[in-house]
Amino acid sequence: MVTKREMLEFSNKMGFVYFGSVNQHSDDHRVVRGFTVSLSHRDNHYCVGSVGGYDTTIVNRSDVLRQIDGSKTMHDWLVMAFDLHTKQDIPHFFLGSHNHDPKPYINLFTIFHTMKEVNLGTFEGYSPEFTSRFSLYTQPSASIQIERLFPADVARVLGAHFWPLSAEQHDGVLYIYSDEQRVSSNLLDTMLEDGLWLAAHLDRQAELI
Repeated sequence: MVTKREMLEFSNKMGFVYFGSVNQHSDDHRVVRGFTVSLSHRDNHYCVGSVGGYDTTIVNRSDVLRQIDGSKTMHDWLVMAFDLHTKQDIPHFFLGSHNHDPKPYINLFTIFHTMKEVNLGTFEGYSPEFTSRFSLYTQPSASIQIERLFPADVARVLGAHFWPLSAEQHDGVLYIYSDEQRVSSNLLDTMLEDGLWLAAHLDRQAELI
C-alpha cells in the first residue's frame, strides 16, 4: 500500500495534480480502466499529469476478488496509465510477469477468456531472460501482430529491465501494473520510466506493422 506522503512527494516532483481518494460512481474524473476496473474497486492517491509528451494517470487501486473456489480476497495494485499517440489499432494484449501470484489477475482471464499465450518464435528466437520472466497474451487471431509488436531485441530489453512489472494495452491506453511490492520512490520512478519507454516503442512500432 502506498502512503499519501510518498505519492504527494512523487506527484510534486513530476508536476502532477494529486486528488487523493476518488469515487468512480460520483466524482467527476476519468476512470482508469484496464482489467482491474470493476463496479466495486476503490481508488486512492489518484493523480494526473503529462510527462514526456504522454498524458499520464496514476492510481492505487484495491478490490475484493472472488476466486475460483468461491473465496474472496483483497488485492491491491499500483497502476500507471499512458495515453498512446498512435492512431493504429493495437490489439489488446497483456504482458504478464511470472513472479507474481496469479490470483490478482483472475479477472483478466475471466473477462477476456479467449486470450491465449502467444507462442513466440515465428520470426526469430527470443532470449531466455525474457521467456523465463514474461508471457505475452492476446486473442489468437492477433498473435502474429503482437509478435511483430515485440521483436526479439525489444523483448531482450524488457527481460532485462521491466521485470517484475506487468503491462496491458487496451483501446489506446498502456497500463503498467505493480502488485505485492513495497511502494517506494524508486518503484514509482521505475514504473514511470519503463512505462514511457514502452509507450514510445508501441507508438513507433505500431506504425511499422
